Amino acid sequence: MTLFIIILIVATAGVAFITFNNSLSKNKLIKYGSYIVYFIIIEIILYAVTDGIEIPLIVLGIGIGVVLIVLLIVGSFLASANNKVVKYLLSVIFIALAFYAGYVLYESIMTPIRFNTVKQKRYQATVDALKQVRTAQIAFKNENGKYTPDLDSLKQFIQKDSLTVIRKEGSVPDSIYLQQGNNLKKAEKVALKMGIIVRDTIRVAIKDTLFKQYDFNRFGIVPFTDGYKFETDTATVDAGGMKINVFEAKVSNDVLLNGLNRELILNLDDDAIKNDRYPGLKIGSLTENNNNEGNWDKEYDLKK
Repeated sequence: MTLFIIILIVATAGVAFITFNNSLSKNKLIKYGSYIVYFIIIEIILYAVTDGIEIPLIVLGIGIGVVLIVLLIVGSFLASANNKVVKYLLSVIFIALAFYAGYVLYESIMTPIRFNTVKQKRYQATVDALKQVRTAQIAFKNENGKYTPDLDSLKQFIQKDSLTVIRKEGSVPDSIYLQQGNNLKKAEKVALKMGIIVRDTIRVAIKDTLFKQYDFNRFGIVPFTDGYKFETDTATVDAGGMKINVFEAKVSNDVLLNGLNRELILNLDDDAIKNDRYPGLKIGSLTENNNNEGNWDKEYDLKK
C-alpha cells in the first residue's frame, strides 16, 4: 500500500510539473500524453487495491484524474500572472489542493475496503467462537436432555464433565456380514456373542475430546471485545406437532464492529434488516428449529 501511495504522489507531482512548466505545457503531446499516463496509473492502482471487484474502476479513476488535473490547469492559468510572487504562491496552493483532492477521493475508496477487511477478520473469528458454543450445547443436551441458557454453566460443563462414547474394538468379518444378509446390526450381534468384537460404553472427559488444547478463558467471549459475552437463551418451539428444545447465541454488529466506521456499520445493519436477517452474527434460533444453523455467509465455513 505504501508503494501505491508513493507512486500516486510522484505521478501527481509529475503532472503538476508538466502543467506549470511553460515550455513543457506548450507541447500538447507531452502535456496530454502525461494526463493519459496519469489516468492509466490511477486505474492500475485502483485495480490493485480493490482486487478489481465491486467498484466501477474506469469511471472512478477518470473522476479522480479529472478533479486533480482540472485543479492543476486552473492553477496554471491563474499562475500566469506577471507577478512572480503571485505566480509561485498560486502554483503551490493549487498543487496542494490537487493533492488534497486526491487524498480525499483516495480515502473515500479505501475506507470501505479497510472496513470490509477488518469486518471479515472479526466475523471469521466470531463464527469460529459461535461454533464452539454450538459444539458445547449439543454435548450438554446429549447428557442433560436440554440446552442451557447460561454460558457459565456451559463452560463449567465442558471443563469438568464427561460424555458417553462407545469404545469399539475389532471388526465384523465379511463372512458373518454376508451370512446375515448384509445387515450390519445383526452381524455385529453375532460377532459380539462370538467375542470377535467389543463394544463398551465408557465416559470420556469433554476437555480431552471435543475441546483438546482449547483456551477455556475464551469460551463464550466475543472476539476483539473486552470480555463481552455472547447473548444466549433457550426456548421450546413446535415442530410438526412436537415440542423441540432450541437455543440461540448471538452478537450484534454494534458490539462486534465497535470502533469501525459508524456509517458503514449502520449500512450493514440496514441491509441485514431489509433481508430479514439479524444485524450481526447468530447461531440457532428461538423461534424455529433450524438445526442450529448460523446466519453467516457460507464463505466463513470454508475459510480455515
